[in-house]
Amino acid sequence: MDKTIQEERIRGYFITAAKDLIRAEGLAVVTARNVAERAGYSYATLYNYFHDIRDLIFCCIEDFMDECREFVQNETLHAKTKTYVEKLLLLSKAFAKFFIQYPGIFVLLYEQKSNSIATQNSNIGEIGGFFDSLTSEIWQELGEKNKSTKHAMETRRMTHALALQGMLMMHINRRDNRDYPGLIRDIERITLFVAE
Repeated sequence: MDKTIQEERIRGYFITAAKDLIRAEGLAVVTARNVAERAGYSYATLYNYFHDIRDLIFCCIEDFMDECREFVQNETLHAKTKTYVEKLLLLSKAFAKFFIQYPGIFVLLYEQKSNSIATQNSNIGEIGGFFDSLTSEIWQELGEKNKSTKHAMETRRMTHALALQGMLMMHINRRDNRDYPGLIRDIERITLFVAE
């Protein structure tokens, strides 16, 4: 077997093991020993593939963002939306649905301090701009349709992203009394407010 293929496979085992731990028990249990044990290797072997545990965690984050992107695309792929506002609404609800199903991933992406999940070489800005990357085309089209100034559309886009992330954080951490249908209603309200 090609050495590069074997190295990628072993690296993948560590990433999968870490992702499984994060999904099941959260970031607190992601240690070199726990990940290596779950992957079936010694913890010293992990350091042959990752600079440190934060390097591994950030690889997991990138995979989780890809999973979320794929989930959102699948949820919105066959929708018969007529307007860009409807597309934004559908995408926002799919984004929320993913993180309600996987609250540990939301906590990892949006609540952990940067220095606990990334190295200096990690592109931590990817996380902050993740929702924007999903909605950028829609916001561009909305701006052209509404003939709004770039500044006005940027303010609406930012308000929408922060409101959605804030509502999810409150809901996931049980800091409000909204049930899931109530959360979705509020997402609809804020989306319609900023997009129309």
